Amino acid sequence: MNLTFSRKMKDELIGKIQDYFLKEMEQELGNFEAEFLLDYFSEHLGPHYYNQAIRDVQTHLASHLDNLNERIDELEKPLPNSEYGKTGIVEA
Repeated sequence: MNLTFSRKMKDELIGKIQDYFLKEMEQELGNFEAEFLLDYFSEHLGPHYYNQAIRDVQTHLASHLDNLNERIDELEKPLPNSEYGKTGIVEA
């Protein structure tokens, strides 16, 4: 899986990398070096972040789905008393 960024986004990320190196490490990086780092991290670390985001979304959606199922169950109308059980099937 390759992450692709628009040129505008890539330029912004390159600027952030350059700012970080200058502020935290007092080292200036050229555009080539910063872009190389961005490509490396995108290729090698990006999939880890992506997969974790997928797991987080699955957990979040499962929680909402459980809540939705409970709400739907609350909407169920009681069946009138008859020879049929709750399922509508004649009980023996």
